[in-house]
Amino acid sequence: MKKIILFLLGISFLTACQKEVKTAFVKTETIFKEYKGVKAQEAIFKQKQEAFTKKYDSIVQGWRKEVMEFQQKAAKMSPEKARQKDQELYQKQQIIQQMQQQESNKLTAEMQQQTDSVIKKIYDFFDEYGKKHGYKYIYGKNNTGALMYGDAKQDITDEVLKALDADYDAKNNTKTSNNSTQEEKAKSNKK
Repeated sequence: MKKIILFLLGISFLTACQKEVKTAFVKTETIFKEYKGVKAQEAIFKQKQEAFTKKYDSIVQGWRKEVMEFQQKAAKMSPEKARQKDQELYQKQQIIQQMQQQESNKLTAEMQQQTDSVIKKIYDFFDEYGKKHGYKYIYGKNNTGALMYGDAKQDITDEVLKALDADYDAKNNTKTSNNSTQEEKAKSNKK
């Protein structure tokens, strides 16, 4: 009988000492779509991509113009001179393609580095956020199955997104109204 009472007291003590573990989840897709840091990075890369495209479109147009001029004059040239000019244009094309590939690779590497930096900032933010708000676990809900179900009461995506954006604004000395104005200007420029 003493053993049973001690056992029951032990179980009662253990259950009384247990605290609820504070957990939550965030929709990672929402974070990576809506976070101001990601949007700012996307805007920078869009500008760089447009500048890259514009630059090489101009170079290729110049080369095509040379080819057309050569084709018009080729009949009047000696076969040796025509072959030489054709070879010269072919080499120019190869150089343009190599330069384009090198710059494209450089831009892609830069984009990947910056994307990795933004992802690291997000994860570092989650570390601080989780500690500050007393969470033991914050799960990422995504389409890969890391979290198959989450009670909507545990979804802190919007709360974290607001805090993450506020942190971005504070570190980049921006204001929400300025960002929305800039976004509106960018949308109107697209039209």
